Amino acid sequence: MASEKYALDKEDVLGLVKNAVLVGLAAVLTYVGENLSTLDLGAAGIMLVPVVSVVIDTVVKWAKNNTVKV
Repeated sequence: MASEKYALDKEDVLGLVKNAVLVGLAAVLTYVGENLSTLDLGAAGIMLVPVVSVVIDTVVKWAKNNTVKV
């Protein structure tokens, strides 16, 4: 059931908040992924890059609910 014209109900607001959180999460993941190579932590950086890459992949799969849309 859709809300009335020019009105928002709880489902609409929940959908907007969910989309805003996912867009924000995508922006953070993009920023971290793009700037990971410029981070200089010495020898610890060698260990950090694979860990952060796995975390980014895990968060993306979680956000997509691990489903494939056709």
